[in-house]
Amino acid sequence: MSDFMRSIATCLISFILFFKAEAQSLPTTNIFCFDMDKFGEQYEFKNPKFLTGFNPTGYNNQPQWVNNNELYLSVMTPRDTFQTDIYSLSFLNNVLTRVTATSESEYSPTLTPDRKHFSCVRVDVGRLPAQRLWIYPIDRIDAGRDLLPLHQSIGYHTWLTDKKVALFILDGSSNYLKIVNVDDQSSIQLMSGIGRSFGKLPDGKLAFIQKSTAQTWYIKSLDPISYSTDIIIQTLPGSEDFVMLPDGTILMGTGSKLYSYKLGDSLKEWREVMDFAKYGIYNIKRMSINRDQNRIALVTDNSRPR
Repeated sequence: MSDFMRSIATCLISFILFFKAEAQSLPTTNIFCFDMDKFGEQYEFKNPKFLTGFNPTGYNNQPQWVNNNELYLSVMTPRDTFQTDIYSLSFLNNVLTRVTATSESEYSPTLTPDRKHFSCVRVDVGRLPAQRLWIYPIDRIDAGRDLLPLHQSIGYHTWLTDKKVALFILDGSSNYLKIVNVDDQSSIQLMSGIGRSFGKLPDGKLAFIQKSTAQTWYIKSLDPISYSTDIIIQTLPGSEDFVMLPDGTILMGTGSKLYSYKLGDSLKEWREVMDFAKYGIYNIKRMSINRDQNRIALVTDNSRPR
């Protein structure tokens, strides 16, 4: 074996071992669901459901409603120490379905604008860099395809239009935002130091988090045409997961509490709407709200505040 080939083989083995160690270190997370009613600026949460009793000591994360009664999520069970798959939970018949059963790991299921497909980040350890964006039909009539073969190292994503997708690109210590046209794969690289959460504002702009310093993070808006940005509000301390409602309300959690902010509020303050500690939820992470806004899924790692 030549020195060059030996070097490539060593790098590949190192990458696989690193990825396996990362996969094994995924945190134990669980998902709860509540029925949700909104009365003006007031919220009511009821009928709590523990959704991940099938995998209570595993990784259950990145929930995404594909319709009002079906939730997709990324799952790694204790026996799957090297792989995550996308699972479906149906609220109509209480059926759990494994949607992807590939030899690769899939993360971050996201409903596409046509509502007939979902996209996700797929990690292929046989190709470097590994993380690519795949698209699958919800009716599972085929095995899906690599949507953006020219774009790699994708961590998270969201759809801006049926032609434009926003990507969180992994780039060492300074991750950056990229906007890609899915037809011709043309792209523009934008600001660095972004967070993992994306949202879509009522006017079609992208909502994202930019970490100006280690302690100062902002939710900002991005015009998908001019690429101009504006600050919306500073995040809750240390929080980088949020969800947008169609009326311009942003929900964000910290610890056991959920807060809201309405676009245009001159006070620029977060308002507490619920404390979920009584349900054993102490560290809210990702969230997802269905289209009718009558159900919310909350991810927690169950850690208690110190």
